[in-house]
Amino acid sequence: MRSQHFRGNVFVANLPPEFSDDQLAEAFDSFGIVLSASVARDPATGKRLRYGFVDIATERAAKLAVESMNGAAIDGYNLDVRISEKPLAAKKPPRLAAGPQRSPHRMPARADSDGDEVANGFSPRPQPRRQPSFQVERRPLPRRPG
Repeated sequence: MRSQHFRGNVFVANLPPEFSDDQLAEAFDSFGIVLSASVARDPATGKRLRYGFVDIATERAAKLAVESMNGAAIDGYNLDVRISEKPLAAKKPPRLAAGPQRSPHRMPARADSDGDEVANGFSPRPQPRRQPSFQVERRPLPRRPG
C-alpha cells in the first residue's frame, strides 16, 4: 500500500518485459532515497506489466529523475518517465430530494464582539497547519587520539 502523503511518486512506462522491482529501484537510486519501487502486475495472471511506480523521498529528487531518465534506454527500451499525479476523486452521485434542501447562496458574514467574522453563528474554518521545515546540521565526527 502506498503512503497517502507521498512527495516524489514517479510513473515509469515501457519497461523491459522481465524487469524486477529491485532493478527498478536500482535504476532510480542515484537520484535520491527510493522509498519503494514496484512493477505493476496483472491481477489475474500475476504477469509483470511493462510499467511501474517509484516513490522517491523528495519532490526535487523525483523531478531530477524525470528529467534524466525520460527517454533513457534500458535493455533496448526507451523509458517514458513522468511525475505520477493523484487520480481525481470520483464524483459523488447527486442527492435525492429526500429532505430539506439548502440554499446555494451563502449568508453574508457579520462581525461578532471580538471583531472576527461569523457567518450564521459559526466561526470560519481553521486552516490546516503547515509541517515545520528543518535543516540537518552537518559537522565532522570527533576523532579519537590514537
